[in-house]
Amino acid sequence: MSITPLYTKKVLHNGLTLLTVPIQTSSSVTMSVFVKAGSRYEEPRFSGVSHFLEHLHFKGSKNYPSAKRLSEVIDAIGGEFNANTGKEHTQYFIRAAYEHLPLIFAVLTDMLLHPLFDQREIERERGVIIEEINMYKDNPQIHIESLFEESMWPDSPLGSDIAGSAASIRQMSRQDILGYREKFYQPNNMIIAVAGNFEQNSLEELVGDYWEKLPTRRVGSCKSANEQLAGPKLIIQNKTTEQAHMIVGFQAYPYRHRNNFPLRVLSSILGGGMSSRLFIRVRERLGLAYYVTSSFNNYLDTGNFMIQAGLKISRAEKALEVILEELRKVRDNGITENELNKSKEYLKGKIALALEDPHDKLEWYLGQEAFLGKIRTIKQTFEAIEKVTLGQVKKVGHDLIRNDRLNMALIGPFPDKGKFEKRLRL
Repeated sequence: MSITPLYTKKVLHNGLTLLTVPIQTSSSVTMSVFVKAGSRYEEPRFSGVSHFLEHLHFKGSKNYPSAKRLSEVIDAIGGEFNANTGKEHTQYFIRAAYEHLPLIFAVLTDMLLHPLFDQREIERERGVIIEEINMYKDNPQIHIESLFEESMWPDSPLGSDIAGSAASIRQMSRQDILGYREKFYQPNNMIIAVAGNFEQNSLEELVGDYWEKLPTRRVGSCKSANEQLAGPKLIIQNKTTEQAHMIVGFQAYPYRHRNNFPLRVLSSILGGGMSSRLFIRVRERLGLAYYVTSSFNNYLDTGNFMIQAGLKISRAEKALEVILEELRKVRDNGITENELNKSKEYLKGKIALALEDPHDKLEWYLGQEAFLGKIRTIKQTFEAIEKVTLGQVKKVGHDLIRNDRLNMALIGPFPDKGKFEKRLRL
């Protein structure tokens, strides 16, 4: 009796990677086409082109010549159809019942290989994207992270908004968009990933027929983040809001850094759940915030670690003081053995729950293949979490929680920047 592998990886002659995650008990299948290029690969004058291009791939292709036709085909099988753009990737995917894999393969392949890019659709979508930019700017809970990364990397595309600006979208030509696509949408810069219930040999035949003979060429790289450890740095958007939104954070680690597992533990202890240090102190005991969480982002050459909160406007200064106090405590005193063990179980439980769904399981393997160049299984990840020690967590606290790495972003009715600047010290 053969054993089904957890995943398989195959690199075609033209550099395209095929990643498959078989789940024989699943009633669905997810297919993703993943491009290893996002907003940090853009020139400043073309800011937002990755996201614009993502939208345009949904506006018609050779065999499905309109947005309406594309959506009708997927709606007819009850499928889910979407895409996303990040700082270092663009991704397109369809989820459907497993028997429809040939159809969703045909749709995604036609979208990515034979898009129309009709000029009228480009002009129509230009206005849609500008409204999307306006929508996000009007949502401070979402916009605060863009503001925070702008403060952290002000002179790098990494610090720019993924969607670009209204000005850059208005002046971008069809040729600009096609030039960017030609530069980065190359087989050796792409991954086709499939998870769920499917037949491996049939899938490989489809990929070979439609993707393997594509020519490929050298792909450009992104600019360095140019880290400047000159904190503390503060950026405030003085705006009338009903709630203040704040991020306090630090420059942290790239994807492959050995300290990322201890950082996961530290982050969960500070703000990873309703019993975390910050949630108990900031929300439950002092009533300063509706939400307070901690998280971290990894990028190819850098990263960040941040505390985010939605606060009472009148208590924003107090909340900042309390958050900084908790950060000092964990840096100077470390964590307890009980906190370490609880955090490990918390992290393993969250991973286990997240990977119940085939789509989420695909994301797990895909993200590692794209950015780490190697894949840890769930078991291997649990083992890595278990190996984290008190000393490693304390070292991460000392490494990151420092004035020269400290950045803060704030949105709310705060015309006086100085009263926050004088408190922003560790």
